[in-house]
Amino acid sequence: MEQTSACAMRTKRKMALALKQLMETMAFEKITVSDITNLSKIHRQTFYYHFQDRYELLDWLLYTELLVPLLEDLDLDNLYDKLEKLFATMAKDKKFYQSAFRIDSEDLTRYVSKVATEQFASVVKKIGEQNGIEGVDAECDIVIAEFFGYGITGVVMSWAGRGMKESPAVMTSRIQTLVEACRQISSAN
Repeated sequence: MEQTSACAMRTKRKMALALKQLMETMAFEKITVSDITNLSKIHRQTFYYHFQDRYELLDWLLYTELLVPLLEDLDLDNLYDKLEKLFATMAKDKKFYQSAFRIDSEDLTRYVSKVATEQFASVVKKIGEQNGIEGVDAECDIVIAEFFGYGITGVVMSWAGRGMKESPAVMTSRIQTLVEACRQISSAN
């Protein structure tokens, strides 16, 4: 079972790499499944075994490269390091990420924001437990998670849209300033 899983992951990564390479020179809208399978030297049927379409491949790629590393074991102690790594990953493949976030897809934005929000919900709960704070109520915790999930997603996508001119360190610092301001506001009440 492990071997099959590793093989499937290698195949998915191979197709993802092909998509990234294609997006260096072509608009996503013009890229076909045939382009991806030809470049990755994978049969078309294999592509459809793993993904419904190129949008699902793109979602998987963004989830794997950005969200998994950011959200895995996320807490307030490592939030800023993880955000800086996210920004650095994007800066390394700047052209790809700029193209990916330009795709006219409300579904992509909603999907990324939803996953981030779900993860921040567990972080909000964990932070409350670590600090002996019980959530005001579940609804309040959800709003806090949405604020950070949608907010950070929006900042990341906006940064890509502006051309990624600011360094990963500067972007991380800006988010840190926002979080610290929220912390001060909440402790003042």
